[in-house]
Amino acid sequence: MAATWKLVCGSVLLAGLAAAQEPAMGPMIEGVVHWPAAKIKAYPAGLQAKEPTVRGDRKSMMALERIGNRNGYSFTEERRDESGVPEMHTGLEDILIIHDGEVTMVYGGKMEDRQEPRPGEFRGSKITGGTAVKLAAGDMLLVPERVPHHMIVEKGKSVTFMAIKVQIHK
Repeated sequence: MAATWKLVCGSVLLAGLAAAQEPAMGPMIEGVVHWPAAKIKAYPAGLQAKEPTVRGDRKSMMALERIGNRNGYSFTEERRDESGVPEMHTGLEDILIIHDGEVTMVYGGKMEDRQEPRPGEFRGSKITGGTAVKLAAGDMLLVPERVPHHMIVEKGKSVTFMAIKVQIHK
């Protein structure tokens, strides 16, 4: 009886952990997945129609849709109308595919005032000595693990992109 109770409790705990992780990464993706061009082209308008993000007294249009995850990959569709903060990851690479708008990505160099809010995830105040590249619709960028990067959106502009996060297994 005790072994059965432990099995039940363990199963409930694992199910709870899986459910708790699902919102952060999106639902598990099963089988073959096809994203038709029409669905991808609809993301900019769909994300723009979402409620603005409110942080304190600021409103911005930073919206995302968690498409899902599978085997160390997670997929989100994101829209930004303001710059992010410099970031860097260990054990994770970013693939960005720009669908609409434009953004300047600064990558490499040194991240100033580096903090680690979560294990393997670093944030900073700025990047010095990095390389800047303008990205527009149709561009794709791969940012390897341990490379600082910063999305800069010019005032009055926006960018919509698919972010594919890939866990690196060594």
